[in-house]
Amino acid sequence: MSPFIYNLCQKPIVGLAMATVALCEFPPLMKDVQMKLGEAGTVVTADVEVPVDLSYALMLEMSNPAGESLSKQEVSIIGDRRVEDCDESTDLAKVPKQDRASFGRPMAFKVEVRHKPDNVLVHSRTVNTLCVASKWANLRSRSLGNFALARGTYSVRIENVDAQAGLERLNTTVVLAPGTDRPLTAQR
Repeated sequence: MSPFIYNLCQKPIVGLAMATVALCEFPPLMKDVQMKLGEAGTVVTADVEVPVDLSYALMLEMSNPAGESLSKQEVSIIGDRRVEDCDESTDLAKVPKQDRASFGRPMAFKVEVRHKPDNVLVHSRTVNTLCVASKWANLRSRSLGNFALARGTYSVRIENVDAQAGLERLNTTVVLAPGTDRPLTAQR
């Protein structure tokens, strides 16, 4: 989607008309990038072209490859509590014991985003995910962060810090998609 079309999609009447014929769909910048959770140190990288200055959400999606519901063990590892109820500053030691299981197991990932032409580091952080951003019977997702990006080409690198025992059979992908509906001022 070009910046011009994106701006038209933000107009009240024109945007509504364009959305009804699917001209305002904004596809993910990164999709179907496979990651192995069962091995520590697994790294995935992808180059992305950012067409519009926006905030983008980096998500980890875990699903049953057979399309069946996740097992109780997998749900207990990934979590069942929505991210609105917790964040990475949540101290699990202070959470009542009966509620801890719903948070899932903390998972650490190193996330790095570089501006491709000049290799300038735009975003670098170790993320300890906790709770789920979205959930369905056969899929759970966790947030790896949100960050503003200006138009241009970027290299995204995600490293699985620790092996996640019990999740080896799941199909795990990384997705980078628009995180908000309004443009942001991105820093390079």
